[in-house]
Amino acid sequence: MSATVDVGVPRPGVPRPEDPLLSLGGVHGNERRRSRPGSRFGRRTQVKSKMTLTSDGGPCVDALQAHGALAARREKSGKRLADVRAVFKKCSTIKATGLAIFCAGSLARMEAGDKSDLDIFVTADGDGKSHGHLFKIELFSALMALNRNLGFPPFSNDGEYLKIYCMNELKSETGSRFDDSENLFTARMLLILESQPVVNVSTYGKHLHEITKHYYRDRNGTGSFRPLFLLNDLLRYWRTLCLNYEAHRHDPDRPFRKKNVNLRFSRMLTVFGTVLPLVRQPIDTVEKLEELCKKTPLDRLAAGLDMLEDSKLADRWRKILNGYADFLSWKESANVDAFLTENKSVINERAAEISAFLYDALTHETIQPEIRRALLL
Repeated sequence: MSATVDVGVPRPGVPRPEDPLLSLGGVHGNERRRSRPGSRFGRRTQVKSKMTLTSDGGPCVDALQAHGALAARREKSGKRLADVRAVFKKCSTIKATGLAIFCAGSLARMEAGDKSDLDIFVTADGDGKSHGHLFKIELFSALMALNRNLGFPPFSNDGEYLKIYCMNELKSETGSRFDDSENLFTARMLLILESQPVVNVSTYGKHLHEITKHYYRDRNGTGSFRPLFLLNDLLRYWRTLCLNYEAHRHDPDRPFRKKNVNLRFSRMLTVFGTVLPLVRQPIDTVEKLEELCKKTPLDRLAAGLDMLEDSKLADRWRKILNGYADFLSWKESANVDAFLTENKSVINERAAEISAFLYDALTHETIQPEIRRALLL
């Protein structure tokens, strides 16, 4: 995280972040680890992991699936998402040809709570010129009415992201000044990191394929391909989130404490939970990347951890899950800002544990050295 974002006071045994790698903290990620005799991993190979993204699962995936609080949120989110899809499906305006609608945020991550809102993004084939101004007015009016009828809060930031994102621009403007100013960067990242289709599922799948293929455009079919284009954009997104927090932390109209906690828990896990499996294998085909995108961020992180085949990380993972479940419950407090202020020391401790854990995973000795260097240089 950026140097001015408080990372909290670590618990004993967890060093304060000093290493610049990913600004995640921790200095003990490269220690050699030995699996305990009798563990599910047994003796871990240092050449190539036997676990893959398509495996049935290992201890980290199992622990995530067995976690009661997170499983309850997943079930609740699934039902809520089904309700959203059913209501949206009845609106003829939003079923226009060439359009897809996906949701992001806690609902897409399958961890929604009673206070969660609905983060909606609209994507369109090609340049989107077939959808004129009057159609957009009708579309966005319908979306706002549906959002209201479903009982969600008004769209965030006064509907800042309520627009049609065209595939041509999402691809061609990557890295340009319009990428940021037109929110193309955010839409593209959320499509990859945390999206669930709401309307026109097949079109959504086509658009996801276009974006993933865009990031793998330099793949030449050899075994030497590394997804550095995508990796750089994911790391840029993390840095952007940190800088955006700094831009608004002194704004009296912004709930900065909640944003700080979101940054240090859900945002960090979403980004680096995706980075870990991406760099561990690494994922070298568009098809594998699309399968990764279809998982939730926590599912990706669990799968990536199992690919490391490290029993010590697997043991720590259970505490990370408990801390993350606590974070989700904190956001539902009657007075969130007061709760976060009163419990600052506990929150800082949990955040430090998560950042140190991610650092250890991302700098693990089983990840190829050149890929680890790419995370920093």
